[in-house]
Amino acid sequence: MTPKIIKYLNYTPSLEAAIYSGDNSIIIGNTFVGRDTILEKNVVIRGDGKVVNIGKNCLFKNRSTVHVAAEIQGTEIGDNSIIGEYSIIHACKLGQNIIVGNNSVVMDGSELGDNTIIENNTLIPPGKKFDSYSLIEGSPGKVIEKITEKQYLLYKKNIRKSKNELLINNNYNYRSYLEKRMPATRYTKKNINNTFVAPDAEIYQTIEINEYSSIWFSVYIFSSKNNGKLILGKGSNIQDNCILNTLGQEILIEKRVTIGHNVIILGKSHIKNDAVIGMGSILESNCIIGNNSFVGANSFVKAGTIVPDNTIYAGKPAKFFRKVNEKEKLFFREGQKIYENLACNYNNY
Repeated sequence: MTPKIIKYLNYTPSLEAAIYSGDNSIIIGNTFVGRDTILEKNVVIRGDGKVVNIGKNCLFKNRSTVHVAAEIQGTEIGDNSIIGEYSIIHACKLGQNIIVGNNSVVMDGSELGDNTIIENNTLIPPGKKFDSYSLIEGSPGKVIEKITEKQYLLYKKNIRKSKNELLINNNYNYRSYLEKRMPATRYTKKNINNTFVAPDAEIYQTIEINEYSSIWFSVYIFSSKNNGKLILGKGSNIQDNCILNTLGQEILIEKRVTIGHNVIILGKSHIKNDAVIGMGSILESNCIIGNNSFVGANSFVKAGTIVPDNTIYAGKPAKFFRKVNEKEKLFFREGQKIYENLACNYNNY
């Protein structure tokens, strides 16, 4: 099966021969994919800005996401690389023969040398650079060992042959949040000006979507209990491969909120104006995220956590890190506006 190809503005993805895809995988826009590359289920590769350049013979596991930083920075992934389940590769440069473990995030401006391995649940922060043959772990990621070619090849062999999905046996496996959904009618997009709901987004809950807001590719919104509700405020966005389980309650997302790629929200929550939930984070039930607050990428926010206004929480579990400064507020606002513009552009097709 070949992936779904979506043109963006004047860009159509370029694929070499023998690209294989599982169900519901998508390649968008300014993207090049080398031959013999495999995309498993619900993989999203979005080149709606700078170029995404993917080498040959790569493997993208289920629900992995690749994106760029608008017109600021593209993404490069070298030959023979493996990107783990529910991981995010965002506006960065990966050398050849890279292995990224599951539930990991590689952020803007970072660079990984050849034959580097990233363990499960690792966060590579913006701008970090690592030499070849590094074994990286943690949040933030640090080199825990320099490995040999032999060690690298053995690790890769075990991943390729493992029947029990070696890289997903961990405390933050996204599969545990994809419970059986209760019967519900799939949401039908309403004609609301300047909103975008990706055609493959699976929405089985009552939702209230306001103008300039957006729900992106491979998002899954459901309930494993009774029918609940999602309210998505004006100018807010829910990015690719997010999973929201209302648990029959209400998820309230106010105005100009950014929910980053591959975020999981479980049950009742209230995310206030201009907040940002960083890529790959998990929010348990009854969390309140304050105005202008930021949950760091790849964080785990325990049930009942209250994040005060204008603060950054990060970690596993997420704890107070520091106050948000004015420069950061402006940066978050610029990112949110980019998504408003993207929603308008996609609606033109």
